[in-house]
Amino acid sequence: MRRAIRRCRALLCALSAVAFAAGCSQRSEVEKAGETSSSSDGALKVAISPYQDIAMLVNEKNLGLEKKYGTQLELITLPWEDIPNAIASGSSAVDVGFVGLTDYLSKVENMNATDKDPIVYVYPDYVFRGGGFVSFKKDVPIIDAKTVTDPKVVRQFLSFKIGAQRSSCFQMAIFELAKKVGMKPSELNLIDTTINDGLLAAENGSLDIASAGLTQRTEAVKRGGRVVLTIDTMGIVETDGFVCKESTLKRRRKDLENLVRMWFDCTNYVTSDVDHHAGATLAYLKKNAATQYTLEQYKRTIAEEYFPKSPAEAERELVRPEAKWSLDRQGRFTIDYLHEIGAKAPKTPPVPALSFKNEIGSK
Repeated sequence: MRRAIRRCRALLCALSAVAFAAGCSQRSEVEKAGETSSSSDGALKVAISPYQDIAMLVNEKNLGLEKKYGTQLELITLPWEDIPNAIASGSSAVDVGFVGLTDYLSKVENMNATDKDPIVYVYPDYVFRGGGFVSFKKDVPIIDAKTVTDPKVVRQFLSFKIGAQRSSCFQMAIFELAKKVGMKPSELNLIDTTINDGLLAAENGSLDIASAGLTQRTEAVKRGGRVVLTIDTMGIVETDGFVCKESTLKRRRKDLENLVRMWFDCTNYVTSDVDHHAGATLAYLKKNAATQYTLEQYKRTIAEEYFPKSPAEAERELVRPEAKWSLDRQGRFTIDYLHEIGAKAPKTPPVPALSFKNEIGSK
């Protein structure tokens, strides 16, 4: 029995290593482009992960945005879970990176506790929707708009072994689901795991249900799995944005403003004509991501998300407290959840360090 367990663990570790190497190299080969920067510090080092949404930023090269804005970028590929720590380290390897609002709120208090150069939330970039949970087991029920109101089905779903990273939007969704049937977090068979490791564990059978981003959802379905719950069903979305050290903000504010504008130029370019403008993004994903998208799969995946087309639209739809995807409202919901599970969290949601209010025009 022990030998069988060891073999199973070794297989899972090997699979995890393969997925990690295929999906997230510690650092990608930097694409060289552009000769000038608006800062004497040189290229702005931006941490990205090989996901369908963030990967749109690679178009800044072929669109000539470095020349347009006068800021040179160095794109550095890192695993999603490593970006907050890479920024917090204060090393010269990374200046700024993409971080989810939930990740930021759950980690910022600890990261800034003894640091005189705190991490700040620079600006929201897009809204992640459609993530959720996958399973390879036929007896796991699907929780959707209809079954989420059925206590029997919900309890059956929650009786399985579920993998979700602690203090993530996925764990938040499971806790919200448990509330509906009066279950306490202590009653759940919840395993703390990353989404990449969770997918492998679910396929291997050591987990019954695993959290999954859109990338993992696509891969799970390819391998014969099913999507059994989406965070949208629980009314949960995740706002992703740029974060950096306060010193970086002070030193390179203009470059950071240009980075935000480049981001919206890139997403607007890709989403305006995915059939003809997704080539550079798909090439980057083919080289760096574990999931290989066809054009049709890619189109369906990004259609799940919301991408403002400009800083002005982001101000209207993400920054204003009354906005549909209000950063403030989502932040307060997340903070309440973090306090409920006994985790450290700020008292209030972040206010973006950059502002583009002067760019707001009529809708």
